[in-house]
Amino acid sequence: MKSRFSSSNPRLLELHEKHASAYMSSQPPSESYSYRVQKLLLQQLREETPGIEIVADHLSMSVRSLQMKLKDEGTSYQKILNHVRKHLAIAYLQEPKVTKGEIAHLLGFSEISVFSRTFKKWTGKSPSEYQSAVAV
Repeated sequence: MKSRFSSSNPRLLELHEKHASAYMSSQPPSESYSYRVQKLLLQQLREETPGIEIVADHLSMSVRSLQMKLKDEGTSYQKILNHVRKHLAIAYLQEPKVTKGEIAHLLGFSEISVFSRTFKKWTGKSPSEYQSAVAV
């Protein structure tokens, strides 16, 4: 599978693989749809930020069926995507020499400003404030 950043920056691919693997290791294996969606999101973030249509297709089901399965588990595609992105963003911000632009790119955000606003919604801190707090 060709990555969207392997040719331009193999360091970013390595960083993604490291943190994606750590994220999945922290999750208890499960047959739940939530777990399967998380796993697919981590794989697909190498290429693009997959929409629910792509994830549903990989699971061989309709979007509506996936939505219902996730609802039955008390979650949604967007909640899972946000959780995965937040977890990875926090991990990436703890890495030395990784720019906010690279993090935004890794997580599939269109612009650094969109990533920064979203991160502040998640944590109450801007990415820079978070990095400063972690560095202390």
